[in-house]
Amino acid sequence: MPANSAAAARRDDPLELPLLLFFTLSAAGWVWEVLFTVLSTGQLVNRGFFHGPWLPVYGVGGLLMLLLLGRRQQSWLLFPLCALLGCGVEYAVSVLLEALFHARWWDYSGWAGNLDGRVCLASAAAFGAAGWLLVRRAGPRLCGTLSAMPVRPRAVLCRTLCILFALDAAVSMTVPNMGGGVPL
Repeated sequence: MPANSAAAARRDDPLELPLLLFFTLSAAGWVWEVLFTVLSTGQLVNRGFFHGPWLPVYGVGGLLMLLLLGRRQQSWLLFPLCALLGCGVEYAVSVLLEALFHARWWDYSGWAGNLDGRVCLASAAAFGAAGWLLVRRAGPRLCGTLSAMPVRPRAVLCRTLCILFALDAAVSMTVPNMGGGVPL
């Protein structure tokens, strides 16, 4: 294959953009949760199951919102669909983590409208608002920015993040970060 057709094929790597979106949204979720915890408790804690600065529940939820709801940008259903999708992902992840590790990383039992303490009305509203902003505003801009990155640095960044994430996942499956109260 000539060098120029190899470069053209590299531009069209179908996994790079979704993976970079996943990592960006996972990191944004981690920043959000750390800031929320600092503001509400005054403690700086590393939130989530992983040890690194990412919360994959946000990456998965955000990526699903972009993929499944991106065509509904102008629909009045966008907010409630994002709320339902976000809560569905959060509920499923809560069940999975509890089944695997016999621990809960969050508990909304005292919150209004909670379902088994895994999701609540406040988190649904937050997912709806964040999803609306993601699908209508941030997602298209983020996709454009990531797609505009030069091919080689984008590939290196994607592969580096995949390796770091895989290493963190391996460590976290053995010694999970137990959430609240775990210092950074």
